[in-house]
Amino acid sequence: MKRLDEYIIQKETKCTLNHYDENGKLCSIVVEEEEVYEVNESPLTVIKKSIQYYGGSLNGAILSAKEALGNISMPPVMISGSKGIYWFPSKSIAHEDCAWFSVDHIKDYEPIEDRMLRLSFYTGPSVTIDSTYYRFDKKVNRAHKFKNIMERRAHGKRLYLHISTKPFSIIRDGARNHYRIARKRK
Repeated sequence: MKRLDEYIIQKETKCTLNHYDENGKLCSIVVEEEEVYEVNESPLTVIKKSIQYYGGSLNGAILSAKEALGNISMPPVMISGSKGIYWFPSKSIAHEDCAWFSVDHIKDYEPIEDRMLRLSFYTGPSVTIDSTYYRFDKKVNRAHKFKNIMERRAHGKRLYLHISTKPFSIIRDGARNHYRIARKRK
């Protein structure tokens, strides 16, 4: 397993899991298509830095998800809209043992014990996590719904597009320190 000081999530990244190094520091195990890395940052730090790398913030990503899905707890987040990277947490992000998953790489999941699931990806290793089937299934479905909403918004029609048939100009009114619309007369 390769060791890295930091990591930015890519399209091929499947998940980031919590891991404690030999000194007891919270780090990550990051799983890609063909590689597994031990990263010297917590899973939450990997998520935050990745969102920032692509031009956002974790708080903004959470607010965006809540605006689209309602005021839900543990919402999925958009890591990068232009790359179509959407992830979700396994539990509250306040927990050190919170794992994060890419919604696009999950092939299936099945209960193996009480509150334990085995996740299989389209390629690579399976991962065992602490969750009920119902809770995990709900998170996967929310992440897919969020991705669909955001992609429709990005590629769909504008909500407020209005083309006026009457000619007009936008004029700066220096006396009042603002702009106003002036209709042109025929």
